Formats: sequence, structure tokens, C-alpha cells
Amino acid sequence: MFSFDLSFPLTRRQQDSDLNARHDYQNINQIYHQYHHHHLHSDAKSRFTNIARRNQSKKDDAEDGSAAVDSPDVDDFAGFDGLNDDDQDETLAEDAFGMGADAGEESGSDEDASDDQDGSGADSDNSDAEGDDDEEDDERAAPVAHPDDEPSSASENEEEAEDALEAEKRAAFFAPESNLDGEADPAAKPAGSFQDMSLSRPILKALSSVGFSAPTPIQHKAIPVALLGKDLVGGAVTGSGKTGAFIIPILERLLYRPKKVATTRVAILMPTRELALQCYNVATKLAAFTDITFGQAIGGLSSREQEAALKLRPDIVIATPGRFIDFMRNSSAFQVDTIEILVLDEADRMLEDGFADELNEILTTIPKSRQTMLFSATMTNSVDSLIRVGLNRPVRLLVDSKRQTVAGLTQEFVRLRSGREDKRIGYLLHLVKNTYTTRTIIFFRQKKDAHRIRIIFALLGLKAAELHGSMTQDQRISAIEAFRSGAANFLLATDLASRGLDIKNVAVVVNYEAPQSHDIYLHRVGRTARAGRSGRACTIAAEPDRKVVKAAVRTSREQGAIIKSRLVAPAEADAWCERVAALEPEIEAVVREEKEEKVLATAEMQMRRTENLMAHEKEILARPRKTWFESEADKKAARTRGKEQLNGVVPAKDENKDKKKKKLSNKEKKKLEDRDERREGGGWKKGKEERMGGGVLEKEKKGKFAKGKPKLPKSKTAPKGGKGRR
Repeated sequence: MFSFDLSFPLTRRQQDSDLNARHDYQNINQIYHQYHHHHLHSDAKSRFTNIARRNQSKKDDAEDGSAAVDSPDVDDFAGFDGLNDDDQDETLAEDAFGMGADAGEESGSDEDASDDQDGSGADSDNSDAEGDDDEEDDERAAPVAHPDDEPSSASENEEEAEDALEAEKRAAFFAPESNLDGEADPAAKPAGSFQDMSLSRPILKALSSVGFSAPTPIQHKAIPVALLGKDLVGGAVTGSGKTGAFIIPILERLLYRPKKVATTRVAILMPTRELALQCYNVATKLAAFTDITFGQAIGGLSSREQEAALKLRPDIVIATPGRFIDFMRNSSAFQVDTIEILVLDEADRMLEDGFADELNEILTTIPKSRQTMLFSATMTNSVDSLIRVGLNRPVRLLVDSKRQTVAGLTQEFVRLRSGREDKRIGYLLHLVKNTYTTRTIIFFRQKKDAHRIRIIFALLGLKAAELHGSMTQDQRISAIEAFRSGAANFLLATDLASRGLDIKNVAVVVNYEAPQSHDIYLHRVGRTARAGRSGRACTIAAEPDRKVVKAAVRTSREQGAIIKSRLVAPAEADAWCERVAALEPEIEAVVREEKEEKVLATAEMQMRRTENLMAHEKEILARPRKTWFESEADKKAARTRGKEQLNGVVPAKDENKDKKKKKLSNKEKKKLEDRDERREGGGWKKGKEERMGGGVLEKEKKGKFAKGKPKLPKSKTAPKGGKGRR
């Protein structure tokens, strides 16, 4: 549907004529009807005919049933919604479903794009349009883009728009990129290799042994600043060597530490266990020729072994927030009052609501006088969030433009028409059977989807491993190693694996559905095309995914990335869906068997726990009770806030929040204390029934009365006289 601006200037012939306002209005209506009946019908008909003919020829040329179409040369999908041909159902509109990802290019004539690809057919349409006389051109209304194709409004681009107040905050918060002596920025000095950075020989030897010959851009800028002990905020695309950017200067500084007394000086916090283990392996390799020691505080692994290692006061502790707080509060072996350097990797994730409370607890406990370094591929620009971390005039080092993909990445999109969302599994199976057959990571939003499709893959003979939060740490490590070694061709994962996970030679990343945000999309597709390699990312996108796809296409076009539309025949997807439907009985049987095994495993674990409690009761009861900084309700509320922030849900306003807090009476305090004690497993206390002579004590009283003692009357008041009188 087209909209028109009725206030455009009149033609020269109309300006010369001295007509009244009524005649002008009639002329405007005439122009509108002329455009609507002549230009739209003739011009659009030829346009859509050329598009359909060209795309049909591309589909016929595809050998494997699916073909990728380069989008930079195809701008004629702006009128995609006008097509009713069933054969074109699975072609992605190159403006991201008509969402205006590149409205400037779409406003041009679509016949030009047709001429570039076909070399014929569009010339006649263009010549007809140019053959009109000047008067008709003056009277013809200019094509107006659909509102959905217009560039995003300021409200939609709040994250990317430069707010004057926020820019002023950043200017006051961040320090200029210069050293303490006022000299030129050390990162501006040419550094062709690590030898030019004046690093120590043990560090250079380790870098050479792992194959690091020259620093990456983020390492080139961050290492000199970090060696000065300054706080910094670093941002670079995925796979650009951010781990080395903070590990190398930390090791260099620790070489000159006092060595008489063992002291923990560095804490590196990671949001996921897999990323922490990966960072630990990289750090130990880079410190192989030094005497620097490492410790772990990573969830899912043996806490007893980690606590024993922390008693030796390692120089560097690599941790996840939960286990770090556990040791910090409940273990005398772990001392945090000597920490001099704090690193937050994937800092934007650590600052979200899911980790905010834990991070605040850590920051308020460790010393304030420290060096703090933050790194991420999607670093936040919010000064208020960075202030919470306790940064002191940090240096901001952003190597790449914000929210960019790597240069070697080719992005493909498969569009699902409205009403075909339930056929998504058919499109996925077609792709993994015919196009992406090996070294592929497939991302899902939910754990249950990843597990169910893992069962389907197994029934179809596809070698796959799954990775999500419902698995034990040993199972998660085994899945990663199976995929890394090639035992599994596909890794079915949730966003647990989207950040920082570095697996060599990942050929393709497939998004089973678009993620909740563009930032998560960048981290997902960053698992491929790492360290200068090439890779592909394919997203199966439906109508609800248009917001994320729009952002991905727009930013990719701005940086000149390769974007392609992949065509999948609907009949092929339907055939795979029918095959999966036939496997439903087997799928249900596998799920039922897994549930039974899970129940048995839980029962065995409880039995072993009971046996240990009976055998080592005194030792277990003698241990001090573990403490946590928040209650179960607070933890549940924090998880809820994290999910709401991730999914973009606006939390409901608490009506009682603004009310004045009521002061608790002594009776109410006593009730709360008794409740907490019961939840913690405290001693038994008499209840109301026991105090009135019933409940648990009833049997004892009956036994005593059977020996000839008189039975007291059932009354709430004590009998008068005798011993009952006070």
C-alpha cells in the first residue's frame, strides 16, 4: 500500500496558470489517480515478472535443492510482499522481511538490479519510463517507500544513537589514551611483533611455543596500557585474541612480584564454566616458562580439590562468580583482601541482572584500590553500569566498530513464511543432510529443543553432541571434546556455548531460530570465522524474528559484509517433517526411558548420600554450615529479572514498593526467626497442639494414664486448686 505527500510543489504549467484552490485540488486528485492506475500497474507488473523469472531460473540451477543467492546484487525484494507465487515462499526479502534494513538502496528503481543480473528484460521497461515527456514526469508523484521500509526511528535506535548527555558522561568518565607521563599513547607506537613491546623472555618464549607471532589489534592497544596498571575497557570482535590481551600483561607484571610470601593477586571472572576452563588452559600455556601459579574456583568441579589448591595461595585465580563467592564466604583457605588486579571477561554479560547481585557482592568485598579490566565483543556504553564496577578513569579501547561481525563471515538467511513456523525442523534437517554436513554448531533458545533434536539426529544416523545447562559438568566437557575431536559432526547447544568458546575449524553456525537480541546473535556467529579464518552462519528466521534479522542485515550492510539468501524448496522441508512425524513413537519411547533412568540415578544418589551421612555423621555435623549473601527468594527473583532482561519483558510494577515499610513487632520477628530455623533444619519445638496436650505427646500421656493416674479433663484452662493453681 502506498502513501503520498499531497503537499509536493505543483508543475510549471500549473504554477503559471492562475487557478483557484478548488482547481488545484482537482489537479492533485488527477495526478494521484494517474499514478495509481498507470505507473503502479504497468511498472510493478513488469518488475514482479522479472523478479519471478530470475529467481525461478536460480532455483532450477540449484543442484542440491538449496542455493545461496548473493544479496548485495539483489535489491528487487523490496516489493516481495506483493508476490503470491508459491515457489517464492522461501526467498528472504533482502530488506530483512521488508523491515527497512537498507531503505536508501531500496528507493532506487528495481529495474536497475534486474539489468545487472539478467542483462535483458529491464531495458525495455526503463526505456518506456524514460520515453515519457517532461510534463508527465512533472505531474507523476515520486514513489514513496512503505512505512516499514523507512529507516528506523530514533526510538528504535536508542542503543546506537549518540545521546548528548551520555556522551558528556563518557567524556568525563573515560581517560584519554595516554600514559601517566603525558607522552604519546603507548598503543599508538608501532608494534609489528611482541618483541617490540619489551616483554620478558619467558613470556616471548611461551608466545612463540603456542604460535603467537604478532599481536592482534586489541592486543596491540591493550597490552601497553595494562602494563601501566591503568583501568581499561576493551572491545573487539569475536576471535580477536581478547584473552591474550589481558593474560599477557598480567603475567609480565607478576614476574616482578614479591616472592617471599605466597599471595593471590589476580582474580579473573568468567560467566560460564566452559569459558573459565578455556581461559585456564590458555593462561597455563602462556605461563609455562615462569613460576606463576594458578588456581580454579569453577562451579561443577570438585570443590575439595579446588579448595586444597587455593590453600597454597596461587598468584592467579580463574573463577565463575558463584563458586568464587562460596569460597570467599565459607573457606578460610581463600583470601581476597590481597587482590590487586580484577578482570571481567564478557563484561556486558556479567553486568546483566542475572549476575548483578553476585558481582556486587564480589566488588564490595575485594579491595577498592585495584586495577580493573573489562573485555567483551559487545561492550556496553552505559556509564552508569561501568561505574558500579569501580573503575577509576579507565581507558576505552574499542578496536572495531560496535556490534560488527568478523570480516571472513558469510551470513545466510532462510525465511519461513507465516504459518510455516512448525516446519522449522524440516528446514534444519534438509540443511544438515545436504549442505552443512560437518563441523557445525546449531544454537537453540531452549534446552528441551536441543535435547529433542539430539534424539532425532541419533535416530536419523547423524553424529551429534548436546551442550546445555541441564547436563553435569563432566557431560558438558565430554560433549565439547567429542565435537572438537571430530567424533561428533554437530554440536547442539544453547547460548551457554555462545560466548568465548574457541573450537578450531568450526565451519558453520546455524541458528535454529533467531536469538533474543542482536548482541547474542553476534556472539553465536562468532564461534566460526575466528582468527582470520572464513566461516558461514545460517539463520532460519520466521516472522517473530524480524527485529533481530533487521538489525543483523543493517549492520552487516554498513560494514560491507557478505549477506546471502538461501532458498529451500518447501516440498523438501515438508518431506523431512513427515519423516520426523513418523519417528514420534520412537522419540517418546526414548524420552520415557531417559526419565526412568534419571529417577533411578536420583534414587542412587540419595542412597549414597544417606550412607555417607550414617558413616560419617559426626564429621559432617561438625562442619560449619555454609552461608550465602542472599536468601532463596532473592536468588529466585534475580533469576527472574535475568530472564526478563534477556527476553525483553518489561517487569510489572510492584504496587507495594513505594509504600512505607512497616516496622515488625517482636511477635512477627519471632515467627520469622522460627520459620527460618525450620527451613535450615533446626531443632524441634513444641507447637500449639503439643502445648495443649495433643500432637506428638499424646501417646506418652496415654501410657502414663494407663498406669492408674487420673485423666485430666480436656479444657483450655488449668483446673482450679491443687497443683494447677499458681
